[in-house]
Amino acid sequence: MLWDVSESTDVRLIAELSRQDPVGYAQVFAGSVPNKRSAYRQFESIIAALNYNPPRDPFARQIDHNTQWRSGNDIGGLSLTVNTEIGSGTLTSTTAWYFWDWRPANDRDFLGLNALQLSEAPSDHEQLSQEFRWAGNVSERVDGVVGVYAIKQELNSDPFHREELGPDQWRFVSANAAAEANLRTPLLFDGFGTNSSPGLETFSAALFGQLDWNLTDRLSLLTSLRFNYDEKKVDFQRTVSGGAPLATPMLLALRNAQYSNQAFKADITDDNLTGTVTLNYAVTDAINLYGTYSTGFKPVGLNLGGLPTDAGRIMTELSIIKPEYVQHYEFGLKTSPFDNTTLNFVLYQTDIEDYQAQVQTADIAVNRGYLANAEEVQVKGFEVDARVRLDSITLQASYAYTNGKYVKFTNAPLPLEQVGAPVAFIDISGGLLPGISKNAFSFTGEYARPVTLLGASGEVFGGFDTYYRSEFSSSASPSIYLNIDSYTLLNARIGFRTDDSWSAFLWSRNLTDKDYFEQLLPGAGNAGHYAAVLGDPRTWGATVRYSF
Repeated sequence: MLWDVSESTDVRLIAELSRQDPVGYAQVFAGSVPNKRSAYRQFESIIAALNYNPPRDPFARQIDHNTQWRSGNDIGGLSLTVNTEIGSGTLTSTTAWYFWDWRPANDRDFLGLNALQLSEAPSDHEQLSQEFRWAGNVSERVDGVVGVYAIKQELNSDPFHREELGPDQWRFVSANAAAEANLRTPLLFDGFGTNSSPGLETFSAALFGQLDWNLTDRLSLLTSLRFNYDEKKVDFQRTVSGGAPLATPMLLALRNAQYSNQAFKADITDDNLTGTVTLNYAVTDAINLYGTYSTGFKPVGLNLGGLPTDAGRIMTELSIIKPEYVQHYEFGLKTSPFDNTTLNFVLYQTDIEDYQAQVQTADIAVNRGYLANAEEVQVKGFEVDARVRLDSITLQASYAYTNGKYVKFTNAPLPLEQVGAPVAFIDISGGLLPGISKNAFSFTGEYARPVTLLGASGEVFGGFDTYYRSEFSSSASPSIYLNIDSYTLLNARIGFRTDDSWSAFLWSRNLTDKDYFEQLLPGAGNAGHYAAVLGDPRTWGATVRYSF
């Protein structure tokens, strides 16, 4: 809703509410690999002993989970924005309140076995934020922005997060055949698990300012500073619960070796100063050069999903993760060599100290992974994009080369194939960062022609876009088995849009029905199996939009 209060003031109120309750499963079993454990503890040996054979083709999209998957979300909130002209600029006030109620549950072994049979994390999130920002002309040659921002957030479990074992878990933890007798005790693991209550309160505030100096008609300088303050309070409690009563201390010890009580509290404050300097030079009306140096910061991190153990010791030093510091360098060239044509080039390098990596561990008590600091990370590369419009046809192409690696990461968890080695952590310095393809290419085209349809003036249009990305690592600790092959996707659309209010079109994603993975991830416990998040198959649809 928009109100024009006066010639100099307007007010906008936005209310949002959505409920999502998707049907289906996010992961499917994708395969297994040999690791460093004994032959007895290899995944294929385990499932043979349990008389289980999972579906072997992930693209058959056959789910064999025995826990009902849920991912319900209730999201909503209010935001109020007030714009008032003051002097040579505009003062903007934005007040917002939002909530997110999340109700996830899934089968953490990705199998039709009752091993890691339940993982659920019902959580309530709430946040309140306020920003005041003034933007306008400081002088004839200087534009500026100055403001203050604050946000308060709370996260609580509702009532707790639950991890639970099943009766088949005995075979995954048996060291050898001699250990089977006790581990196969009826009801030893069935229903045994943990209840976690992570409570988190955060408060962040910032003072920021930006000046854009037109030094000459062709030379400009952009400078900005931001002071950040962060406060985090956490109270994490995890207790073991469930399972049948056991008669002997030995059996209790076997069961309690899977999960342990954990607890920690923290009250952390931190502050930092970041900034940007950009020099821009218009060589001609059609050629623009710029260079940028900027710094960034990610506040201290907290692990609220349980901590890994090392030789039975809970690694409490990982409860708090050091903040992340970023330095970014960028050089760019923007050109318009011909009418209706653009050609741009960007060269960049980003150096990150104490990078906050989301890693996986073989410890089943941390089956969602945890945050860890990689001492140094570097991402560098270049991008080229071009666009041309020829009458009714618009074509656009882009290419990106990206090289992302751990410069130094000396205490990373073992990759999938090395689980069972004499050590629990290794040096992966020089390894690839996950999710980064060295080569990516896109090409799009659209044809549009003015027409009159059903008495409405507008245009008929048709278009396509294709996207290619090369192989990339899907694991925080690089694994030869968790690399995703290159793939190319093709999307298309055709429809009609008016000059003012409505549009209607048919569309298709993944028109060639390409089978591809979005992610490969180790199964909880890293027994040698891994799961996949599949890319969408060929999908068709129709969309009608109306604006008023």
